[in-house]
Amino acid sequence: MATNNKNNASQTLFRFVSLRNPQLTETKKQNLGFIHRPADMASAFDTAVNPGDTALMKFQALERAAKSFATTGYDTELQIEESSLSEALKIGRKIAKNETISAADENTAKNLYNSSAIQDKMGQVWDNLMYQTVTQKNFYVKEALVHILKALHFGYVCDLPVTPELIKINGDDLKAKALEARVVLPMKFFGDGYEGETSVTLTGQPFTVAKSAVGGQDAINATSTSLSVPAKEQLKAEGEKILELTNLNFEKDSLNTLKVELEKVQKIYQKARSKAYDAAYKEYLAANGPELDRYRERLKEIQSQITEEMTEAEINALYAGLEEPNIPPFVFTYKKEINFEDFTSLLSLDSLKIFVDKFTASNSVKPEDGFDFSSIKIISDKELQLGEAIVYITDEYDTYPEVFEKIEEEHSAKAQALFQKTPVQEQKFASLGGILVPVTDSFTQYASKVTPRSYYLKATPQGSIYSGSAAYLTFYYQAESSAWGMASAKLLIISDVGNFEESFTNIEPVDNKVTLASVMVGKFSKYIRNVKIKIYFNNGKEASLDLSGIEPNSAYTDILYVEDIKDETGSGGENPQPGTFIPKHFGVKRLGIADYLKVEQSVHAYVPGEVSNIENVMASELRHKSSVARDYSEVIDTTSESIETEKISDTTKTERNEMQSEVAKELEREQNITANTKFTYDTKVYKFEIGGSYANNTSQHDSTKQAVTKSQEITERAMERVLTKINKERVQKIIKEFTETNVHEFDNRGQASQETPQHITGVYRWVDKKMKNQIYNYGKRTMFEFMIPEPARLHTLATAVSRTDTLTAPIDPRKAEKPWNMASAQVATKDQIEYWANIYNVKLTELAKSPINLILGKQWEKVDGNEEYRHRTIDIPVNYEASSVKMFYGFERDRRGTSTLYTSNFAGGMVPFSNGGTSIDATAYFTPQNVTGSYDFVYKCFNIDSVNIAFEITCTLSQAYMKSWIQENFTAIIKAYEDAYAIFMEKQKELEEKAKAEEEANKDKLGNFYREMEAVILKHNCIAYLLQDYLTTLGQSFTSGSQMSDFKVILSENLEQYTALAKFMEQAFEWSIMDYTFYPYYWADRKRWQEMYLTQSTDPLFRNFLQAGMARVIVTVKPGFEDAVQFFMSTGKIWNGGEVPVIGDPLYMSIVDELRQPTGEPQGKYWITRIPTTLTILQAQSVGLEVEDALPIFKEDDPKNCENPRELETESSFKLMDKATLEAGTEPTTLPTNIISK
Repeated sequence: MATNNKNNASQTLFRFVSLRNPQLTETKKQNLGFIHRPADMASAFDTAVNPGDTALMKFQALERAAKSFATTGYDTELQIEESSLSEALKIGRKIAKNETISAADENTAKNLYNSSAIQDKMGQVWDNLMYQTVTQKNFYVKEALVHILKALHFGYVCDLPVTPELIKINGDDLKAKALEARVVLPMKFFGDGYEGETSVTLTGQPFTVAKSAVGGQDAINATSTSLSVPAKEQLKAEGEKILELTNLNFEKDSLNTLKVELEKVQKIYQKARSKAYDAAYKEYLAANGPELDRYRERLKEIQSQITEEMTEAEINALYAGLEEPNIPPFVFTYKKEINFEDFTSLLSLDSLKIFVDKFTASNSVKPEDGFDFSSIKIISDKELQLGEAIVYITDEYDTYPEVFEKIEEEHSAKAQALFQKTPVQEQKFASLGGILVPVTDSFTQYASKVTPRSYYLKATPQGSIYSGSAAYLTFYYQAESSAWGMASAKLLIISDVGNFEESFTNIEPVDNKVTLASVMVGKFSKYIRNVKIKIYFNNGKEASLDLSGIEPNSAYTDILYVEDIKDETGSGGENPQPGTFIPKHFGVKRLGIADYLKVEQSVHAYVPGEVSNIENVMASELRHKSSVARDYSEVIDTTSESIETEKISDTTKTERNEMQSEVAKELEREQNITANTKFTYDTKVYKFEIGGSYANNTSQHDSTKQAVTKSQEITERAMERVLTKINKERVQKIIKEFTETNVHEFDNRGQASQETPQHITGVYRWVDKKMKNQIYNYGKRTMFEFMIPEPARLHTLATAVSRTDTLTAPIDPRKAEKPWNMASAQVATKDQIEYWANIYNVKLTELAKSPINLILGKQWEKVDGNEEYRHRTIDIPVNYEASSVKMFYGFERDRRGTSTLYTSNFAGGMVPFSNGGTSIDATAYFTPQNVTGSYDFVYKCFNIDSVNIAFEITCTLSQAYMKSWIQENFTAIIKAYEDAYAIFMEKQKELEEKAKAEEEANKDKLGNFYREMEAVILKHNCIAYLLQDYLTTLGQSFTSGSQMSDFKVILSENLEQYTALAKFMEQAFEWSIMDYTFYPYYWADRKRWQEMYLTQSTDPLFRNFLQAGMARVIVTVKPGFEDAVQFFMSTGKIWNGGEVPVIGDPLYMSIVDELRQPTGEPQGKYWITRIPTTLTILQAQSVGLEVEDALPIFKEDDPKNCENPRELETESSFKLMDKATLEAGTEPTTLPTNIISK
């Protein structure tokens, strides 16, 4: 079957892209498609450029040399037109305009090329072309020079003998190849390496396959040599926050330490006082021993004479002979409970400093540089001299409980301030594009606005936090990832105190900062002469910092200079010296060529296919069949409308008289009762005196305040109800019906002939068609590959919001970070309970005051020498326990001799207090152990006539009560959290259901929304790679004014350059068809694996984007921009128009050569494919389809290869009949009349 090629229209089956490296073209002189500068030609720039330097270094050297280059004779296009090169310029312009080159032009071009005068000017032409390329000063001069080189190159080719080698390289028409030749800038001045090298060394060439270096060696330090003012202010602001938190934490810890040390001093004081008392009493007894012994002996004699039968008068007569010992009364004096003697000797210097700051006052003005603790002199228990200043403990602090109460208040205030200034990180959700996504607070993203590795250093001098507080140093630097974490660091200072060194290891970035909040604590006083910091980063880099003359309270900011870690010999690899600015295009590679291919398909032939149907008509059979196709449609429209309006109108008046009364009463009463007794005895007379005094003073102040308010309000309401209801209904019913009936009749009754009817079988075959397929190349593109780590990082930073309409997830106090974490009630603290109660608005159970002082007044009791045990109940208030006891006691002797009072020691034992005199008044101190509730105080008197005991008991909240209070409020806080979390989940569910509904309604729109979002973020990354220093290049402002009335655009040269860059970046690449692939999370920063892995999105591809650890993006260059892009990648400049000279890069020249090849040419051989159709054909000779068998049979060539050869068919069971047609009959049809009418 023949194919009619004239009507055989082809169609594009599909399109695809083939990525490959370019075919390396011939870069020798025989390749006439390029115009090379002779290698031995002298140049005015020879001395300015080092051929071994990188491309960018050469370009910078050319820029410097161009400032002194003389362009005499080539200043304007008119000068060139009037010079001896005018003829060459004319021919070159014809070549550029693709005009026909005549034979006369060819002869002129040959003569110009062979002219020695013209050849002598070639050096000037090339030098001026390089000058214009570097400076882009005069576009028309640059174009004229290119045209001259093209004309002379054409003349060279016209005079060149044709050889088979030239034809092989350039094709049959050498002149045609020369007419499209491109000017090549010499590698000696513009490329990496020397002339003729392939530039595939480590330093690399501008942009080659699988290479990313762009002539530089230090991209890390290339961001900036100094910080901008906003960056410095940002660093200082963050530094001040760190300092504030450090000071609060420093003071809180100092208060903790002070309390611990004071508790030890208190115990030492009480023990020392008891020992001093015992020692004094023993000394008293030793001094008066003989007299007391004589007295005791005489007393024993008298007591031995007393019998039961003796009367009281007789007994008194015996005692009358007992002389009173001539000894002084026992008097014990000791230093006050709160005294500087103990503090200066037992407290650490830091604790003494903070005690002086919190609990003392001074009569003189506090020195500007703080108190001088190097000179301490104790004046009295409560007075201390520090240098020239004198401080004293204020009267409100006489006991340790009072001091401890003040410390607790200060500590709680500092802890709450710390909690407030370091808020726990909350998880917030916002709806973006109808999707609920987690977002972060923009406050925490400040680091992205600060230059990486910028640092902050500040010295806080002594006395900045409180009087005499230690000096310390604060240092931090910005780290954009964990790779810049601190593996180790060494800090050395030379200060006014001495030379010191400290080391640190394994400090990871937190909020993009590596912080040493307080180092060199107390290692300097007022100033630091020199600071040296050596930092070794996790990524194998190191940085050094050396600062001199550090002034206190002055912030120092700059950028850390980074280099490779030096080996033992001290070599630092290949890093340049500080100050070198040579950026690299890291992460970007020029892949080569992208072939845009398509497969075109056309019909080759129609061929018979498989059997589709078999119709059997037996002999003498009349058979008919019919098929009916019906199309039915019905349309119903209904419209309904209802309107209801309501208006209310009413007038009411209300008069209200309100009386408010307030009565305040103050009642003061004061009572004072005193009593005293005195008993004396001499040899003849007993004297007993009783005295008492009573004073009662009552004052009462009543004040009554009354306020009467009278108000009258009038409320007017309007009510009017209008109901309008309109109901419109329109019913439209349209019915369309189409019926098609097909009838087929098979008549094999043999009525049309005399022959006997035979069985007839009709075989239908499918018709297949064979298609011709051919690949065609319809375009080529230059490709660039970008490898982008964490491609969604810009998106996550961009979605960091701080807004009130975000959905914030409540924080579980049991899982919060330190210092807010309280995993259980057993480990929770009072400060944490108060903090979380404030977060969740929980009203805490009122906490009783602590500590409190319990005063139990003196109780005089007559003993009369009774030695039985006596009991006194001391009721400790509920929920309190005794922490310290101060006992005031006094007793009088019953008879002559030593008197002893035995009392409980509040710790399960008894302690004696003896006196050899007639009476004593003294004080004792005890440290109770688990004294709560009702305490049974036991005492016993020996030889005591009367006794009085009073107590001053300091009580603190008991541990059991505090545990119960914390447990109760902890439970309330957790319940409040759970309630808040339930509300959050409900709101989240509502938002998710709403988002899901929107997603279903706008599924296609959301997909496009996500694709556009991905494309914009990836495009941002790619442009950042191309610009390298994009932080200072992108995002410039050229407008001013915050209102429409004062808004304006700032017109300047910077605007012109910025818009040129924007146009170039947006137009030079085919961003709309970029190809990207996402690699999983494990290619990202290890510390972000969990965060990225748990990232969710309803769109699967967008979820891959959010979870991607790396992205591979391939972008093609728009046709016509290849040379401009290559020029930008090599020099960093945007070409200002006209033909772009080609940098002498062999691989890029290969790409240029390939891009000039024609498109639309077939690629490889075509191939045939067979596809089925919906057409069928009846087997018959009349149709032209000849068959050998009635039904197809495919005989096997190798029956032995079959497991059961007997099952194979070797002959067809169907007979091929020569006549297989139906003939018309004379009998009428038997079809029903409702199907067809006769």
